[in-house]
Amino acid sequence: MNGFKNHAGFSISNSKLQVVEINCTNNHFFLKNVDEAYFSEVIEFKKEKETKIGALLQGAFDELILKNPLETKFASFTLPQELFYTVQLPYDNTLLHDDLHEEFKWELSVLYPQAPINELVIQYIEIEKNDLIEYNSAVVVGINRRYLKIIKNFCYQNNLKLKYTDNLSLAAERALNVVTSAKIIGFTLSAFYSGNILSLIFSNERKPLTVKSIRVNNVSEIPSKIVSEISTKDKKITPDRIDTAYIAGENLSQALINSIKDITGIEFIQYNPFEKLTPEPEIYNNPFFAERYNSFSSATGIALRAI
Repeated sequence: MNGFKNHAGFSISNSKLQVVEINCTNNHFFLKNVDEAYFSEVIEFKKEKETKIGALLQGAFDELILKNPLETKFASFTLPQELFYTVQLPYDNTLLHDDLHEEFKWELSVLYPQAPINELVIQYIEIEKNDLIEYNSAVVVGINRRYLKIIKNFCYQNNLKLKYTDNLSLAAERALNVVTSAKIIGFTLSAFYSGNILSLIFSNERKPLTVKSIRVNNVSEIPSKIVSEISTKDKKITPDRIDTAYIAGENLSQALINSIKDITGIEFIQYNPFEKLTPEPEIYNNPFFAERYNSFSSATGIALRAI
């Protein structure tokens, strides 16, 4: 924590750019900026040229810094869930790193035949066998390196020093872990929704057990998708086993949260990712801080990753 540098976290969706800037003074963390700007048009990442995506990002960024210039040059980014190929696979810890990488690459090519396999940057998170999955596994995440190149070029053009790039949902999980760090939370389910993809992470005291990425057509399908995951035939996951449930993301109305509770029997908490941060005085009147804090979970999580 002593090595933390002031840090800006940016969250990119297909429609807008969000920023959360955190400053550190004497090991105390201050929320300096919370804001968002819409792109001049919706970005179709898999169709648009890199130059156009970069130009749309630049336009939104210029709007943000015109209102509130960054005080830091260190920046990290989250990218839309739909750009990632995510799957939980058996993990053979006897394989060497290069062999394991090739194994995961082959598995992704089978599961996602349309993916540009040779262009993917692949990372993974090891998960020990547990009572949900009775073998060692790894959450494998792949992304086309072209999107990383876009972010790298964007940072170069704006004199920013790139620290991290991550998936929206995994960054939001980081924010949740920071918020609950002093609590005993037991067996949890955390949900994140954005870009028609619902991410579900089942954990025990913040230690992930299983991760799922589910495509949905619209938000109204979210309750039924959750039900299908907590009513498994083997009864390993049941509603009464879940001690606490959390949710974050885009377009999460109170009506939807109520519907999820009515259908699943589980009360999901829309957590505040800013809970452990001290707002600068001018932040208190910011509507994003006061009212829409939950939608900034990813930007906050990636900004906190440097801690």
